[in-house]
Amino acid sequence: MAQPDRRLVPIVSLDVVGYSRLIERNERQTLRLVQRVYDRLIAGTIGSAGGKVFKTMGDGLLAEFNSVVAAVQWTSQLQRKIHERKIHAPGGELFQVRAGIVLADVLVAGNDLYGSGINLAVRVQSHSPPGGMCITKWMYQYLDGTIDLPFVDMGPTELKNITKTVRIYTWHPAGVTRPLPIDAPPPPPPSNRPSVVVLPFDNLSGEADQSYFADAVVEEITATLSRVKDFFVIARNSAFTYKGRAGIDIRQIGRDLGVRYVVEGSVRRVGERVRITAQLVETETGSHIWSNKIDGAVADLFDLQDRMAAEVASAIQPSIRRAEVERARKKRPETLASYDLVMRAFPHLWAHSPDDNREAIAFLTRALQLEPQYGLAAALAAWAHGQQIAYNWTADFAGERSTASQLVETATMNVADDPTALTALASAMMMLGGNVAQAAAFADRALHLDPNHAWAWMRRGWGHVYLGNPDEGLAAFERSARLSPMDPFGFNVHLGMGLANFASGRPQRAIEWAQRAMAERPGLTWPNRDLAVYFAHQGDLASASDALGRFQRHHPHVTLAGVGDGLRFMYPSLLARYLQGLQLAGLR
Repeated sequence: MAQPDRRLVPIVSLDVVGYSRLIERNERQTLRLVQRVYDRLIAGTIGSAGGKVFKTMGDGLLAEFNSVVAAVQWTSQLQRKIHERKIHAPGGELFQVRAGIVLADVLVAGNDLYGSGINLAVRVQSHSPPGGMCITKWMYQYLDGTIDLPFVDMGPTELKNITKTVRIYTWHPAGVTRPLPIDAPPPPPPSNRPSVVVLPFDNLSGEADQSYFADAVVEEITATLSRVKDFFVIARNSAFTYKGRAGIDIRQIGRDLGVRYVVEGSVRRVGERVRITAQLVETETGSHIWSNKIDGAVADLFDLQDRMAAEVASAIQPSIRRAEVERARKKRPETLASYDLVMRAFPHLWAHSPDDNREAIAFLTRALQLEPQYGLAAALAAWAHGQQIAYNWTADFAGERSTASQLVETATMNVADDPTALTALASAMMMLGGNVAQAAAFADRALHLDPNHAWAWMRRGWGHVYLGNPDEGLAAFERSARLSPMDPFGFNVHLGMGLANFASGRPQRAIEWAQRAMAERPGLTWPNRDLAVYFAHQGDLASASDALGRFQRHHPHVTLAGVGDGLRFMYPSLLARYLQGLQLAGLR
């Protein structure tokens, strides 16, 4: 059997930026675009430049050239063409490619090349700016003025699974600036809101192709988290300066990048199975806030990547919010900013009690005094006033509606593309008895911006029930529960599932869900009103009367007409059946 040949050749590694994200948006368009770029800009030119593609990977390729100069010239021409044509990918973002070039001693077997040099090319490519290229110091010295390209020295760089640091140089058609040293003070975050960085995941498999996948997981998680406006997400390029730099203290990374939270993880392949782990760490203390793992088959790598991105996004949002609430609680009252006051309001909003709701309104009112155009604060305050009406916590419906309407107007003009604020606005509009269809549209807009927003799915569920689509509402509630099973607001999902089942003519299932919600939140009293309705329609008037009595002990002045006024956002036939149940239970 013939032994493989060895030869020294320039290796070019190309990789499509954000490929997984583009595939998720529109698989067919992305595949067509990648194929078109390959056919027109790569396959049709590489041969005449002395190059040959020896491996393709869907989102990238590896090619060999017979000349270092030819490899760099061809790559720069390719990147210039892509840059000048401003090719748009699905979703409207620019189509970009990263390129890495090394001179490698490789093994030749048939039409394929092997060896550590191939892995080096891939590692170098991962440090390229999107739309540019990255080469090693040896390549740069070899060129020595033969090509008029302004490469920028990025300094010694640690590459994943490469034992020695490699000095790399980068080039981009639009120019490249030298990054700040890693110990230089970073620019401050754009606001006092929390910030998070997704660090490169460790490849525990020891296989280069799994490193590709680990990087893709990080890119997808970063893109998914960027949709969440509750915190600021550090860009991928900054995060990847830490790739291969083992042993760095999380607290130091927090200081370097000015972030409060870090997502880190790993990818491990054993046979035909892959395990992805991820955890959320607070940089100030180094304490772990959340962690999870996902197992799957090698054949389903893309699905696993998407699932992990969704898991991380849906879990991190409430986890960071809880941590931020605790941070705000520890601050001295005189130092509280509007953001801190909103954080302090959240647990009172979640508590679903009249005293807590009034406390939340007080915090949110102070926040708006400090920052009158704060969209999230206005939307949450409007929602809190809406709860006063819907749960019979006040007799002054007209006054609450007047105050809330002004807050809705402020919120509508200032929520912009914040999914949480949009969801709070939708909640407020529904509870105030306004245009439920318009409110549901706000929830849908929030989900368009952040498909993993559990609260928006819950609000979408309530909207569909109120509009007369209980089965669609039930599906939305189930999606919310899957996304955030540990959410402190989860009991409200179960109350929604109870109302959806009642609307669909299943009062026994409605009773079970309402009782489950009340067991999850001891001290919750207003859902006894729901139970009275469900028991009455089940034919158990004794239990209905008992539930109504428990409700009236906390709301002694409630009347049937008052409940009807507070719940006028329900579609007419559902409201009529609801009021009929209360009447059967004994409410007048």
